[in-house]
Amino acid sequence: MSYAIDFSEYFLYDDLTRHLHGLEAAYPLLMSLESLGKSWQGRDIWAATVTNPETGPHHEKPAFYIDAHIHAEEVATSHTALYTLWHLLTHYGSDPQATWLLDHMAFYILPRVNPDGAEISLTTAHHWCGNGRFLPGTEQTHGLCQHDINGDGYIVQMRLEDPAGEWKISPDDPRLMVLRQPGEIGSGPYYRLYREGEIRGEWDGVSFEIEKPRDGNLNRNYPAGWIAGERQYGAGHYPLDEPESKAVAQFLLNHPNINGMQCYHTHGGVILRPSLVAPDSSIPAADLAVYKTIGAMGTALTGYPVISVYEEFTPDPDNPRTGSLMQWTYDEMGIITFSTELWNPEIAAGLRDPAKYQVRARSTEDEIKLLKYNDEHLGGKGFINWTPFDHPQLGKVEIGGWTHMYTFRNPPPASWASSETARQFLHDTMQQNCQFTLNHAACTPLLHIQPVKAQALAPDLYQISAIVSNQGFLPTNMTQRALKFGTASSVKVELALPEGAQLLMGEAVQDLGHLAGRDERNATWSPWLREWTATTKKVEWLVRAPAGTSLTVIAQAQRAGVQRVQVKL
Repeated sequence: MSYAIDFSEYFLYDDLTRHLHGLEAAYPLLMSLESLGKSWQGRDIWAATVTNPETGPHHEKPAFYIDAHIHAEEVATSHTALYTLWHLLTHYGSDPQATWLLDHMAFYILPRVNPDGAEISLTTAHHWCGNGRFLPGTEQTHGLCQHDINGDGYIVQMRLEDPAGEWKISPDDPRLMVLRQPGEIGSGPYYRLYREGEIRGEWDGVSFEIEKPRDGNLNRNYPAGWIAGERQYGAGHYPLDEPESKAVAQFLLNHPNINGMQCYHTHGGVILRPSLVAPDSSIPAADLAVYKTIGAMGTALTGYPVISVYEEFTPDPDNPRTGSLMQWTYDEMGIITFSTELWNPEIAAGLRDPAKYQVRARSTEDEIKLLKYNDEHLGGKGFINWTPFDHPQLGKVEIGGWTHMYTFRNPPPASWASSETARQFLHDTMQQNCQFTLNHAACTPLLHIQPVKAQALAPDLYQISAIVSNQGFLPTNMTQRALKFGTASSVKVELALPEGAQLLMGEAVQDLGHLAGRDERNATWSPWLREWTATTKKVEWLVRAPAGTSLTVIAQAQRAGVQRVQVKL
């Protein structure tokens, strides 16, 4: 049985839920669905567990975690997570990679962490909102507050003519506004630009503040480096005070077998890695090398560069982004986590090399190229032409400018695309990033026990020997951060004896420490490690038991799985 999904349009909550239940019904052996709790408005926060239980339960396998749609307007992310889930299920048994992954690993996929915010963004003009703690706009009580003042379904910009204004109409395209030169004293007209909205609270008719929304930014609500919401927008009153972030955190803590993570965001066309709060010199050399090695696979598939959040993505290093999920999962848990910013219209419009990333203001030439992209591929839907409007408080204004939901923030859905090229953007974004995620997951450490040997030394006396190895790319500890904080248990091997069997020599449970992976044997960052890193270790016991007795050797490591092998004396 198969289950088809049309990914050409973005899904409301009910449609997403229907597809999740549909996949579970179509693939009951491979997938189970659970709710991690309720959002502020009572929607379920869905989590899918995907694995082949015939090769072992999910909690005894190394696991990979994927989440998406933590920010309300980032709808392409839940599409990409759902596509990855669909791909694994529908390709199991026919695609070697999908089959291997579900036979050897478990996947935990949370396609929509912020269901309330997503619904608000998909159904109202308020594409930029939090997580539903407040209805859009109600959290803003004074000053200029964003609002669809003309009722056209979009919140764009207002331009208000003002001789002291810093903007003017571009001579190259009347849709564009360009900055007035520092010494320019022409006849104008000149304008002030504001977000479309209304003034709330007391107003003297002259000056007003532009109030920031207070609604929750879930990716500032995690424990590591948390800073109060008064200093960092949306961080909340204390770590994990939002039900959605608390549900995610509890899930992660309940699944210590997770060894890799992919968090989907938009936009930017860039793969983000740690650190979020410090330069690369603060990251252990081994961990940085792993990030660069795995990240290179992502660049090869997507064209996105892999960059440090702190060094290359943070506009002001004196005010780094803190309290994010990736900071918590890597810095304190040692889980290799990437946060990919999907989609970038600047790449689609030919403004920059996809493999390079830089924070810069767009020039007039850039804006003209984006308008051309809008006209050719979006049928002009991405830009609202300036239209006069009598504002109830500001008087005569013009409303217009870029829409953001399906231009800058997300690839256009089919209903917005006016060319075959544009109709392919969303599919390519999902498919390429899904493949990177699966390639990352395949780097897992993986325990293996070779056939156990039982050598008869005398009647009812046997020497039991087992060779345990790590057949994966990464070491069983995953990262140096995990070693530092003790968040990845070492490899332990146990000899389970039935009644009537007696252990004479050797500990029943032996701690082998950690086993290196292929990555450490190829440690270009420190070649001398090749000479002594151990991927395989041997354990032995002396047992007294009648011939024909069955013994079980169990090898387990928190992030590398559990293996069992029986031997008959």
